[in-house]
Amino acid sequence: MRSIIFLIILLMGLCSFSQTAFPVGPIPDQLKNGANLVVREELINIDVTKQNKLIYNLYQVVTVLNKRGNEQLHLYAQYDDNQKINKLEATFYNIFGKEIDHYKKREFNDMAMADGFSLYNDSRMLYLDYVPTTYPFTVVFTYETESGNTAFIPAWFPLKGYATATQNSVYKLRFDPENKPRFNTKNLENYSISVEENPTEFILTATDLESIAYETFSPSFLDMAPNVKFSLNKFSLEGVAGKAENWSEFGKWMNENLLSGVEELPESTIAAVKNLVKNETTNLGKARKIYSFVQDKVRYISIQIGIGGWKPMPASKVDELGYGDCKALTNYTKALLNSVDVPTYYTILYAGDEERNISENFSSLEGNHAILGIPDNENIIWLECTSQKLPFGFGGNFSDDRDVLIVAPEGGKIIHTKKYGFQENLQSNHASVELTANGKVNAIFESSSKGLQYDDKYYLASKNNKELERHYRNKWSYLNGIIIDEIELNNNKEEIVFDEKLKLKTPNYCSAVGTDLLFCANIFNRFQNVPTRYDERKNALQIKTGFTNIDSLRISLPIGFVAESLPQEKTIEVPFGSYSVNYKRNPDNSIEYVRRFIIKKGIFPSDQYEEFRSFLQTVARNDKAKILLKKN
Repeated sequence: MRSIIFLIILLMGLCSFSQTAFPVGPIPDQLKNGANLVVREELINIDVTKQNKLIYNLYQVVTVLNKRGNEQLHLYAQYDDNQKINKLEATFYNIFGKEIDHYKKREFNDMAMADGFSLYNDSRMLYLDYVPTTYPFTVVFTYETESGNTAFIPAWFPLKGYATATQNSVYKLRFDPENKPRFNTKNLENYSISVEENPTEFILTATDLESIAYETFSPSFLDMAPNVKFSLNKFSLEGVAGKAENWSEFGKWMNENLLSGVEELPESTIAAVKNLVKNETTNLGKARKIYSFVQDKVRYISIQIGIGGWKPMPASKVDELGYGDCKALTNYTKALLNSVDVPTYYTILYAGDEERNISENFSSLEGNHAILGIPDNENIIWLECTSQKLPFGFGGNFSDDRDVLIVAPEGGKIIHTKKYGFQENLQSNHASVELTANGKVNAIFESSSKGLQYDDKYYLASKNNKELERHYRNKWSYLNGIIIDEIELNNNKEEIVFDEKLKLKTPNYCSAVGTDLLFCANIFNRFQNVPTRYDERKNALQIKTGFTNIDSLRISLPIGFVAESLPQEKTIEVPFGSYSVNYKRNPDNSIEYVRRFIIKKGIFPSDQYEEFRSFLQTVARNDKAKILLKKN
C-alpha cells in the first residue's frame, strides 16, 4: 500500500514538473548582469541545398528581464509573394516556468512592412505585440519560412543587440557540396564561439555571451558584435539565376540582369535634355543642368515589390509618372546623362548616419540605397537622386565616407565615397553685440556653414518664420526672453554654403551684482553636452563627425562701465581636437572675443575616453566664463 501511495505522489510530482519549463532562476548571474533579455536557447536551421529554395527554421527561448527587454523582443516572421510562412507560434512562461499564454499563427497580427513612402510594397509580416503583466517572463518562439530567394542568406548574430546576453545559440547551414557558401567572420575573438564544417553543413555555436553595454560615443553595434555572413556563388533572386564569386562578377551580373532594359527614354525627353545642355562643354556642366531637371520633374516614392526591390522601374515609366524610388530615380538620371554622353556609375550602398560599409572582400547582395556616380578625372561626383533640395554633388552624412559598390558593364568595384574632414565642416559665426546699462543685449548675428555643417542647416530655408523662430529659441534656450526681429537666410547651392543673418535682443542678459554687471562673452555657441562618465569604459571611442567652429564677437560695453579683468587666454591640444579662446580690450571700450573649437573624426582606444570627456568638460566650463563690468 505504501509503495502504491509513493508511486502516486511521484507521478503527481512528475506531472507537476512537466507543466513547467525554463524557470528564470537557473540563468547565470553574469548573463543577467547588465542585460534586458537573455537568449536561453536558440537553434537556427537553414537549408540552401537547392539554388532556388531557402528554408529557414528558428527555435528560440528568450527570457525578458524588464520593460526595455520587451521593447527589444522581436516576435515576427516576414513573408511576400516569394516567401511563405509554414509554421509560427509563441508560448509564454512566468518566472517559475509555468505556461501562461500561447499564440498560434492565426492569432498573430498581419501588417505591411511599409516605410512611410511606399506606393506599393508586397513585403508583409506576422507579428505579436505582447504586453506582459509581470517581469521577468520567458517566451518560446518558433517559425519556419520557405523562400525562392537564395541571394541573401540570413547572417548569424548570436547577440541580438545592446544589453542582451546569450546562453546558447546554434546556427546550422545545410548546402549542396557543388555550391558551397563562402563565409566571413567578424568579431569572434574573445567569445566562446566555434565554427565547424563538414561536406554538407556549417555548424556555428556560441555559449555564455555576456551583454555589450551601450556607451556614449561607441562604434555601432554591428561593428562590435560577433557575426558570421554567408553567400552562395550560385543563387536565385525572384526567379533570376545568378553566379558570382567576387564583386567584379557580382556587378556584371547585376548590370546584365537588374539594370538592363530599363534605360529607354521617350525621344521627346532625349531631345529636351539635349537642348537643355547644348551650350555646356563639360560633363559636369551637363550633369548640373540635368540634375536640376530631375529635381524639378520627379519626386521620391518607394516601390518595393518582388525583384522591384532590386531592379529599377524603367526610365520611361519614371518620365511618364514623375515619381520613383531610389533605384528608379538613380536609373532615370543615369539614362538622361547617358543620352548626352556623360558616363555614370549606378552605385549601391548602405545609406544613413551609421556609415556602414559594403564588405570589401566578401561579395553578396548588400545595401539599402542607390546613388549615381559621375567620374571626374581621379574623383567621382556623387548625386543623391531622391532629393529635390540637396545641391549637385552633395549627399551629406547620408552617404559620405563609406565603401560602396559601383556597377558597370565590365563588372563591380568597391570604392570609397567622399570623406569630409574637420576643416571642411566649418561653421563661422560673427556677431556685433551691444550691452546696455540695464543688462540688455542687442545683436546682429551672422553665420556661414559649409560641409556637413551645411547639411545640418540647409533645410531651414524651407521653414516659415514661426518655425524659424522656434528653431532659434531652441538653439539658444539659455537666452531667456530672446526676441528675434529679423531673419535672413541664403542657401547658396552652387558653393554649398548656408548663410544666416539675424537681428535679435534679449532682456536681462547680464546679471546685476550691486551696481555692477556680470555677463558671459560666449553668447551664441556654448558647448553644453558633456558626455556620460563611466567608471570602467569598455567600448572604443568613436567620433563620427569632425568639425571646426570659429566664433568672433565684438561686444560694445555700456557707457559708464569697464571690464575689471578679462578671463585668461586658453589653448588646449588633444588627440581629438583643440580649443582656444582669446579676449582683447579695444580703445573704444569694446571687447573682442574669439573662440576656435575643433573636433576630429576617428576611433580611439577606450582608455582615452576619460581624456576626451575631460576635454569637453573644459570646453563647457570655459564657454561659460563670466566678465565683471564695474560701474564708474
